[in-house]
Amino acid sequence: MNAARGRLWHQAAGFIAAWSLGVVFILFIAGVGMRYLFNRPVSWIDEAVTLLSVWSTFWTAAFVLKWPEHIAFDVVFSNIAPRAQRLCLLVGGAGFIVLMGAAMPGLVDYTLFLWRERTDAMQLRLDWVYSIFPLFFAVILIRLAWSLRQLASPSWKDELARWTGHDPEADR
Repeated sequence: MNAARGRLWHQAAGFIAAWSLGVVFILFIAGVGMRYLFNRPVSWIDEAVTLLSVWSTFWTAAFVLKWPEHIAFDVVFSNIAPRAQRLCLLVGGAGFIVLMGAAMPGLVDYTLFLWRERTDAMQLRLDWVYSIFPLFFAVILIRLAWSLRQLASPSWKDELARWTGHDPEADR
């Protein structure tokens, strides 16, 4: 995928994430208004807010956030040398790919099993509701595998900079 298409995809994914959070906000305000101003709670709004919040969170984490924007405990990582950071990312990333790759068939199987159940208010099939989880993990695994490939290449400092937010040009 060339850089222009990548940027376009990233912008589209960001637009979808922002749009869905906007819908969550509007529905939340409408739900509060119906419940407390008109004393007529609407259960489907509560359910829609919950579902859209979950989908928005995992969509954003999978398609929009860059690696340094994810929540991480990096007190040790940020204070070690770049070569050690690279090694940590290679070992940790490979371990994550192996473990989550092994868990992926079970995650997909369980998600598909949920077709029997439906949500309370909107009667949506739970396999559709929870399909964001296998999608999220698949995208993260693909992104991580690509990142590990870059970390194993001669231009590993550029990839490390994507993880740390550090500019490798400043060191040259």
